Amino acid sequence: MKINLPKIIFRRSRLYDEALAREPDWKKPEESFMKEHFQKIQDEWKPVETNMLKAISSITKLPWGEKEIVIYFTYGIVPYSDPLTINPVSNIHTITHELIHRILSRPQENKEKIKDNWDSLMDEYKDEDQKCRTHIVIHAIHLAILKKHFDNKTIQEEMIQVKHPDYIRSWEIVKRDGYEIIILKLTKGL
Repeated sequence: MKINLPKIIFRRSRLYDEALAREPDWKKPEESFMKEHFQKIQDEWKPVETNMLKAISSITKLPWGEKEIVIYFTYGIVPYSDPLTINPVSNIHTITHELIHRILSRPQENKEKIKDNWDSLMDEYKDEDQKCRTHIVIHAIHLAILKKHFDNKTIQEEMIQVKHPDYIRSWEIVKRDGYEIIILKLTKGL
């Protein structure tokens, strides 16, 4: 199966920076700091981009529905997938994580393809918080990618770097229940 990959475009936007809500006492970093980290993340991403995009599509059995994905780079925010936005402490795994969110929800056809399987997984983990349930799936897919393209040290670092209790719990469930099983449940019938 030929996978059509989106073009990844890194972007800084002064208007976007100014429009984002931040804590009142947040101070904008120096421009030299922002430029350095903006270049650094692009330099780190470029060599792995094709492998990551192919892996995400292959593992989820979903096509990329977008020809271009803009990754906004700003400060003082937690990364998120739409519009895909990262910060100076983001790394290639942050981008991969957000792209997994992205392919599961965009285009709408992808969301519809997995809806029944997604709902079944969410029901299976109904006793967990919503953020945890969602991230069980995200982390299962991410772990499959990490195992294919990175070493065990990187995998361990990625699992322990999260501090949010729901993310910690979701990684525990992925380890307990098996990332392969979770992915099979998500992609059943695709």
